[in-house]
Amino acid sequence: MKPFVFVFMMLLLVSLAAACGNGFESPTPIATPSLPTLTVTLLPGIPAPTPTVGSTITRCAPTMDDGLSPSYKPNAPIRSNVGRGHVLTGVVRSSRSCAPIANAQVELWPEYPGQGHPDNVRATVRTDRDGHYRFECDLPEHIHMRISAPGYRTLAQNSYHPNGQAEGTFDIVLVPESP
Repeated sequence: MKPFVFVFMMLLLVSLAAACGNGFESPTPIATPSLPTLTVTLLPGIPAPTPTVGSTITRCAPTMDDGLSPSYKPNAPIRSNVGRGHVLTGVVRSSRSCAPIANAQVELWPEYPGQGHPDNVRATVRTDRDGHYRFECDLPEHIHMRISAPGYRTLAQNSYHPNGQAEGTFDIVLVPESP
């Protein structure tokens, strides 16, 4: 039985060596499959996916610019808290790569029933290095926003409505100024 195993192993080794070549031939390129590309579309309020090995995020859908409200007043003070009852958080990203935009400026002015947009609750916040922002105010009817960052088109957004909730998330995707 041992000679049979020995002969079988030798045949197997010779077959493998023949399949691999003798080492003197030029190697034949072997096609390697390309890794899949994952295209992601983010919508306001939906968290960004976490890329996995072999995936590439190529773009995010831009947040709709619905026009600057006539109630906008520039130069709101830098502050993240103007009341209690509602916390708004989000991430500002680039439409080109979905990368977070650090130090983006988010100007906010809540509207309250019967009060309009009081000047004492207007605020400007900056995103952190991961593109996150946070703003706290009394529970508003809705919050107007103007978002800007160097190298990106400024965006005005008037569609965030907390619907009586104590917390809300509104992610923003800005478009680069140049393609």
